[in-house]
Amino acid sequence: MGLKDIVKKAAFVDILRGMSVTGTYFVVDKVTVEYPKEKLQAYPRFRGIHALLTDPDTGDAKCVACMLCPTICPSQCIHVEGEETPDGRSHAKSFDLDLARCIFCGLCEEVCPVAAIVMTSFYEGSTYDKRDFLLDKEALMANQKYAHKEVFVRLAGTRPQAPPVTAEPFKGLSASKPAAMAAEPGRAAAAATSAAADEAPAGAPAAQAPAATPEGEGR
Repeated sequence: MGLKDIVKKAAFVDILRGMSVTGTYFVVDKVTVEYPKEKLQAYPRFRGIHALLTDPDTGDAKCVACMLCPTICPSQCIHVEGEETPDGRSHAKSFDLDLARCIFCGLCEEVCPVAAIVMTSFYEGSTYDKRDFLLDKEALMANQKYAHKEVFVRLAGTRPQAPPVTAEPFKGLSASKPAAMAAEPGRAAAAATSAAADEAPAGAPAAQAPAATPEGEGR
């Protein structure tokens, strides 16, 4: 250890240098959220604990028991039983979801044809009892108060309809006339022979392609 190192240790140079860095943070705005006194506002695309939206006319869940969400779920954490109402409408008799197996991928929300199941902004799902992770239909309907407000804005508006796609009829090679085929007499003759063979009746002799004459002959 040299004299310079001894002086640095005696003068607490390294400690003062570290305290100077720490002291700069006393004059800037804090970035730490003091949870649980302060809570973060989830982004609109945040995938929190699920919720079932209800139909304002019937008060029941909007789920029509199409079985798309339990089919597409990669962790198979959704179990739905459907039944038919007296008025002929299909709805979910039971809707169970196991949060302990869910990976919060959001595929159930994307595939739902009636926007019945959504991912909410609720992230405080810790518990001491694993049975609290089993959400039934009533619990999922109660979670709709945590749904993102953007979900209701999207459901209230009308989505723009895509223009109908009209496919043009196939016009064949005779109408298109590729430049490459027109430039090569041999390819054009072969194409004409193939077309004549397709149109000829069964048993008829095949048409012979005319021999290509060299350029300059026959003039």
